[in-house]
Amino acid sequence: MKKILIIFILMVFIVPTVFADSYVASRQELWFSDSSYYKTSHHIKIGKNFKHDDYNFFGEIGIGEDLNEGTPVGSGSSFDYLRFGISKTFFNSFRVNLNYRSKMKTHDRDLNWIVINTKYRF
Repeated sequence: MKKILIIFILMVFIVPTVFADSYVASRQELWFSDSSYYKTSHHIKIGKNFKHDDYNFFGEIGIGEDLNEGTPVGSGSSFDYLRFGISKTFFNSFRVNLNYRSKMKTHDRDLNWIVINTKYRF
């Protein structure tokens, strides 16, 4: 995670600030199974997005905690969070968004996703 953090910080300074936006974001997930709540996941992250030609790039790093039902905040399993991706719109109507997400846990196996979203406007 330390190497990823160094790369991200370098990216923040290399990308021209005229075309880049920095942000702080949070995300809360409530997990349900058969209409019963059983888990909560909290994330806090910093990010950077920038545009180059017709492409939009973004990257985020952060930390988070997974809590089972009835577990107090601060006593759940913690993780490091990484997300980066790219999006492009074709013909002013078809948008493709590709991103990679990773939850790097300290005591359990890491979780990784590749997510592809498409949207066509007419």
